[in-house]
Amino acid sequence: MDIGEKLKKVRKIRKYRLKDLAEKTNLSISYLSDIENGRSTPPLQTLQILCETLDIPMYELFREIEPMLVKETARNQELYALLEDFNEWDEGDKNELLSYLRAKRSARKETPDKAEK
Repeated sequence: MDIGEKLKKVRKIRKYRLKDLAEKTNLSISYLSDIENGRSTPPLQTLQILCETLDIPMYELFREIEPMLVKETARNQELYALLEDFNEWDEGDKNELLSYLRAKRSARKETPDKAEK
C-alpha cells in the first residue's frame, strides 16, 4: 500500500470527505485526490499537515507492514462517535472521563499480562 492509499484509508476511517480534508488543510480537493490516487507525491511539509489533520504519526505512512493505525472495528467506531463532541462537554464531564481512563490504565499496568504467567 502506498502513501496515498494509506492517507485515503485513514481519511475514510475518520469519516472525512475530500472536501472536509481540503477545508481543514487549505489544500485543493483535486490535489488531495491526486495524492490519494498516486498521481502526485507531496513534499514532507504537506505530509506533515495531512498527518496532523488526520491525527496519525507520519512514520505510519512509511511502514511496510500492516496493521496501520488502529484496526477499524465496530468498537473503535463507537468510541469515535461517542467522543465526537468531547470538546463541547463541560469540564466536569471531561475530567470525570479522563480520571476513569487514567485509573483503568493504571490498573492494567499493575495487573500482569496473562501471557506472562
